[in-house]
Amino acid sequence: MMTHNDTPLDAAEAWHDDNVCAIGWSRLGDLRKVSEKKLRKALRKRREIRRFVRTRDRFLGIRQQDIIFAYAGSNMVAYIGRVRRGYKPNRTNRVGRENAFDYANQLGVKWWDEPHHFDRRELPHWLATQLGKRDQIVQKIDLHGYTSEHVVKIIRTCVRSGSALDEFEDLAKAGLRKYMPGRANKLEKGLKIKNAEKPTSKSNRPDFLAVDARHRAVLIECKGSAHEGDCQQLRGYARDLRKSKPRLMLVAFKTDSDCREAAREKQIELFECDLYFRKV
Repeated sequence: MMTHNDTPLDAAEAWHDDNVCAIGWSRLGDLRKVSEKKLRKALRKRREIRRFVRTRDRFLGIRQQDIIFAYAGSNMVAYIGRVRRGYKPNRTNRVGRENAFDYANQLGVKWWDEPHHFDRRELPHWLATQLGKRDQIVQKIDLHGYTSEHVVKIIRTCVRSGSALDEFEDLAKAGLRKYMPGRANKLEKGLKIKNAEKPTSKSNRPDFLAVDARHRAVLIECKGSAHEGDCQQLRGYARDLRKSKPRLMLVAFKTDSDCREAAREKQIELFECDLYFRKV
């Protein structure tokens, strides 16, 4: 399913947070009860009516335990999950609210932790070419004779989380580094940046050296998407400053499960940033 035409990544995150997949046409109300008269009044062009009917029928045809691909465009599959609850209009969550995404027609989905944000071209050709078809909001996938469980194994074997974000990594990191100096207080009250890219050894150059409200040294590293190896990198920086026993902060737009586990083990404070910071 396509997540959204205008802001697909934002919509994918909303789907993930609300545990749903969804389509629009919210003003029509319950899709199972739309009369032909109401439909013609709301959608006057035949092409729009045909598109609605095709999308509605495919959407209502989705059943519990079906696999859902949340396709976010630009060859990216943002998330994969399984349907856990049948169709139900919902105007109360972020996906369905009129002042948010206004996609009130929803199915309940349990999204997988992994994989996420991967390039569809990592999938077998027969599967990859079925995703992201033009003007297809809901696209039924032909499994080519495989069982759904076999397809799950294929997906988990073939793809790597974050692969679709790799080309944006340097840009995202640069953006965070530019954003941080004047806004460190949003990361933690009283936090102040002292130096940017100051060498701590011949080979190590952390993004920021800071101090917290208690005047304790803080090392901050920024990433577009953070992985387990980034925790190792930050611990390496800390060894250069072992006498000051610095706190360690890793800031990224996205973190994977291995990174989160490593951060807990290595006492690294992990933050995700999407215009605001939240500790994870």
